[in-house]
Amino acid sequence: MKFTRSILGNFLPLENISSEVMYKTLNKIGLEVESLQNICAPKKVVVGKILECQKHPDATKLNICQVAVSGSEGNYETRQIVCGAPNARAGIFVAVALEGAVLPQITIKKAVLRGVESCGMLCSTTELGFPAINDGIVELDASIGVLEIGKELLEYSHFNDEVYEISVTPNRGDCMSLLGIARDLSVALNLERKPLESLKSTENAPGIGRVLQITAEKGHESSLLYRAIETEPITIPLCVSLFLAYNDSLANHWLLNALNFSTLVSGVILNAYPQTFCQLGKASGENKVILNLQNDELGFESIYHNGKKLSVIGIHSCLSEESLKDFKEGREFVILEASYIPPKIIAQKVLETKSKSKVDPKVFQRTARGSNPNLQMGFDVLGKLLCCEDVVLYSDSQELIIAQNNDSITIDISLIAKIIGITLERTKVVQILQALEFQIEIPMDENLLVVTPPPFRHDISSYQDVAEEVIRFIGIDEIPSQPLVFIQSNQNNAESNLYCFKRKLAKKAIGANFNESVHFVFQDKQKLQQYGFEVLKDELELLNPITNELNTLRTTLLLGLLEAAQLNKNNGFNGISLMEVGEVYDSNRNQSTKIAFLQSGLAMEERYPNAKGMKGNYFAFANRISRVIGEFLLQETKSKIALFHPGQCAKIIYNHQEIGILSALHPQIAEEFGLEDTYLCEVDLEKLSSKNPQVKMYSKFQKITRDLSVVVDKSIPYYCLKETISHLNIPIIVSFYPLDIYRDDNLKESISLTIRFELQSHHKTLEEKDIASAMEQVLEALVQNHKVILR
Repeated sequence: MKFTRSILGNFLPLENISSEVMYKTLNKIGLEVESLQNICAPKKVVVGKILECQKHPDATKLNICQVAVSGSEGNYETRQIVCGAPNARAGIFVAVALEGAVLPQITIKKAVLRGVESCGMLCSTTELGFPAINDGIVELDASIGVLEIGKELLEYSHFNDEVYEISVTPNRGDCMSLLGIARDLSVALNLERKPLESLKSTENAPGIGRVLQITAEKGHESSLLYRAIETEPITIPLCVSLFLAYNDSLANHWLLNALNFSTLVSGVILNAYPQTFCQLGKASGENKVILNLQNDELGFESIYHNGKKLSVIGIHSCLSEESLKDFKEGREFVILEASYIPPKIIAQKVLETKSKSKVDPKVFQRTARGSNPNLQMGFDVLGKLLCCEDVVLYSDSQELIIAQNNDSITIDISLIAKIIGITLERTKVVQILQALEFQIEIPMDENLLVVTPPPFRHDISSYQDVAEEVIRFIGIDEIPSQPLVFIQSNQNNAESNLYCFKRKLAKKAIGANFNESVHFVFQDKQKLQQYGFEVLKDELELLNPITNELNTLRTTLLLGLLEAAQLNKNNGFNGISLMEVGEVYDSNRNQSTKIAFLQSGLAMEERYPNAKGMKGNYFAFANRISRVIGEFLLQETKSKIALFHPGQCAKIIYNHQEIGILSALHPQIAEEFGLEDTYLCEVDLEKLSSKNPQVKMYSKFQKITRDLSVVVDKSIPYYCLKETISHLNIPIIVSFYPLDIYRDDNLKESISLTIRFELQSHHKTLEEKDIASAMEQVLEALVQNHKVILR
């Protein structure tokens, strides 16, 4: 948002306020000044008047002008100036650069142009160092002050001005208008705002009800206010054109400029419907325009006329330079519209319909941040531009108003003072809030206030917000410094514990020779679908993806690890071990934390004593994972995910629940990525547990090992045998594990499995009978439950 001291001076008495005070005050109250520029017309540039304007005899685009540069009527001192501007004509006041004037790009000297002497230059705003307002010379008018021929232009405040550019945070939609800035400054500088004159109808003007009728569907959420005028094209004042040019809002049509200026000043969203948009038609026996407020195909509240959509409330208006090219130059009937829609409603609707690309960014930025709900104020500002004899303003108005009321907030003065850091008097708080147009109720309790934020303050919803308003105008610099009072307390919570657990697992993985990697939480939706992973529902997708390849939230970590492995392989690495801890999302956009592992190519690189390196395998990979997350079981499974090998894929069972999957990479996918033997694992980190080491007594007696070889059906997985043995709860069996598998054609559909048992007692040295008894119990259980045969 840009404004000048001169334009702000229409609303605040700034004569005794220095630029330094203005700059510091704006920053103090949260309206950060991004730039402050002093802009001044050059010396020897004066107010002039073109007395005569004739075509140059030897140049079709040049004019020979006789220009008054000093004196009074009947006794002017004139200069002959050759000018090529298309708008040069007799009778207009202009900016004349006299001989010796130093402009930003040229020094003015007497010259001869096509055989005609020229003593000076008629200037455009850009040639004087100001923003462009037209394609020709600047036409001065009374909006900058009383025009005195010969008076230097820099003596007029609009041409010797300060230009402020402020950064408005998204929560301060009210300060995207000049009146909003003036309101805050008036409180901070203790200045009385100049009143805004109300828009008054033309005497004996017809009522708007004769020409306009508004209808609406039930349950509409927008507020609308309509006025009607008949007018010739209006000349926009120079000061208004300059203000619009500073804000890149200057158009080539007077109606657009009038609406843009009124919106910039008041913060009200204004629109207009000339007769080229809505012709008068017969309705109920009267010559009326009938406008309908109804929902369009996406559910946005829109204005329709004869079944044609004219504009969408809060999204875009019907007016543009292109749409106004057929606007008549003569007198025309125009309907004026002021609208408001709550910011939360319009922002949520755009998010749900994914229609941000279809909105007018200038309109949506204001409505989504919160435009001004005081619709009449927009017309009051507009009235200043329309108050001329050529304009007929119809009496009365048509409206569809939804009352905008904020909830009351009860605040404790002592609590506010504690938040701010100084003792506050209730009268001081009341004074600040009332100046900001808060409604105040004073209860019997002297420490309490009941405040209601004004309708245009969409960002105030809690006592903390009220405290922020108070401190803005007291000033951080006014709060005395105090030593920090530090009371040690337990800082641990669920979030910190989870973070520590994640870092602990990451360190363990690094210790197991995995390299930690970090990727975006975004992924390519098409790739996720290609490999069978779930994706977000369409209505929950991202509205503004970073790139087309990162257009959705990831639902797995594995795809990112595979792409990283491919990049490492292409860079010449033969042994790749990667790990990542990160967030993933399900189809409903619910977030969870997972840890994923990848091993590709060599598990150990070519290095003495393994000159050819050491290839990895499925069980060696599983062993590395167990070093990170602890012991687990594997259960063979089938998966719909295309990445996983159908014959080497297993569920990970941890504490009797499934927590993830461990698989070899499908050979076709490995070939697609250019990878050698690759293994993948992804685990739900939130299902893991962080356990402190538990101290256990160790036995002082000798440990004995025994091997048991049995023939078992190869369709029976080992974990079934393990569960059977574990359920026996034989005290002297301290551990057991598979040692060897033997396959032979003679065994047909069976295999020979050797299981090694470690036996030990805490009370004595085991005797042979103790060992034999334990092994007999194991064999008997295996025979009974799985029909094994002792080999």
